[in-house]
Amino acid sequence: MGKKGGRNRMKRIAAPQGWDISRKESRFVYKPLPGPHPTRLSYPLGVVVRDLAGMADTARELKQVARGGKVLVDGSRRGSTAFPVGLFDLVSVPPEGVSFRMVPSPKGLVLARVEGGEAGRKLCYVKTKTKVKGGHIQYGLHDGRSVMDDKLNLSPGDAVVLEVPSQKVVDKVKLAKGSIGIVLSGDRAGQVGKIKEVKKGTISRERMVRLSLPSGEAELPSRLVVPVGTDAPVVTVEAPAR
Repeated sequence: MGKKGGRNRMKRIAAPQGWDISRKESRFVYKPLPGPHPTRLSYPLGVVVRDLAGMADTARELKQVARGGKVLVDGSRRGSTAFPVGLFDLVSVPPEGVSFRMVPSPKGLVLARVEGGEAGRKLCYVKTKTKVKGGHIQYGLHDGRSVMDDKLNLSPGDAVVLEVPSQKVVDKVKLAKGSIGIVLSGDRAGQVGKIKEVKKGTISRERMVRLSLPSGEAELPSRLVVPVGTDAPVVTVEAPAR
């Protein structure tokens, strides 16, 4: 009888292009489980800890670290090496005293080291805004979280800073003229610059954002720009120099 369902493993050569891994070192690599991020926009936790952070050499070491509850994602313990880790997620290893944030770069998501209180603060951008039962406003965030708060006064495209794992909103940033924005993908991915103008969309054209970047002025679809602060980024979002 033939096997039903999807495959539970992935070959390195078939991994998403955005993964910064060696393609011919070995045959297989961890496959992300279903979770808050799609496969093409996330890494398995095991790849983050072993390949990106270099904190384990073998799969056995990695499983001991994960199953021992020594790895946190957004402040919560994750025991599966296949848990998907995506944009702006926080990965912490308390026994080693290190924390990282997944940030965009031209080559895909990379790790940026964070220090102090930043290890407990996560940036999320708003994808949906819905009125639910009782007339309350619920915001759907990019990582699958939802926040219900009638006083936030946000719109899709705006961003919030959450305290994790409590999910308390501690700050917010509007996608508007004068804010600081970061580019999510493309050749300019990871660049941070001042937003000059937000152009309203039409039936045939999506909302556009004009911003000043280190590479020059650019006009991009709003879905590729996330506001990260007013005068300066509220959290570390820039990729380290390579």
